[in-house]
Amino acid sequence: MTKKEDTGVRIAIYDDDAVYRHLYHSLTQKYLSERSVNAEITEIASDREFEDYVKDKQPDIVLLDIYMPGMSGIEAAREIRASSRRTQIIFVTGSNEFASEAFEVEALSYLNKPVTYDRFRKVMDKALQRQNLAQSIEIHVDRETRKVFLSDILYIETQSRKLVFHTLQGDMETYMTLSAVKKMLPENMFIQISRFEIVQFARVQEMNNSTVLLKDGTELCLSPKMAAKVLDAYDTYRSGHVRVIRGI
Repeated sequence: MTKKEDTGVRIAIYDDDAVYRHLYHSLTQKYLSERSVNAEITEIASDREFEDYVKDKQPDIVLLDIYMPGMSGIEAAREIRASSRRTQIIFVTGSNEFASEAFEVEALSYLNKPVTYDRFRKVMDKALQRQNLAQSIEIHVDRETRKVFLSDILYIETQSRKLVFHTLQGDMETYMTLSAVKKMLPENMFIQISRFEIVQFARVQEMNNSTVLLKDGTELCLSPKMAAKVLDAYDTYRSGHVRVIRGI
């Protein structure tokens, strides 16, 4: 399984227009919640702020508008590339006029306005995969090795001698023990709620002392012996899983 630093993904949104900054911020937060990715989001409104930010930090992902007063998005991208080859640059613009310049600075993608969430999600998935930040495990399914992205898992349960992974892509069965799989999963993303089930925090709609309700409507029983620990862990997850910085 690929590990990532506890500090999470550093994402910068550089746009002089507050309306667009907040829009991309909302899309980013929605994406991070779905993928259960820890992150620090920084909104940047001016070239001075951007220069200070790049000097102080090396962001993992940057969303850039191309048309801005002062430093353009292309110039900002060149400044990033002067100090980092690993930062994933995503341009957001209403024109393809600067496509060749985007290629020059090795931009990951060129998103045209208006940006749809489906397109945004696909580009962010690609950015995380390039950063080697997308977490996954490998399991044996029907004599084949299958990669399962942790963010796709709803919950895992024991059924007789088999272990069933309920995912966004459908169910997958494998011959493993729940305890073995638990050792492969990060504690800040998953919690065991009974002798038979493990759930992903990001897929939980609500919990009480006896029940765990998932966002897809699945209702699972919470073990009375585990209830206090599970509820405490869930509260910790909800309070700290995404940090947000508006401006610097």
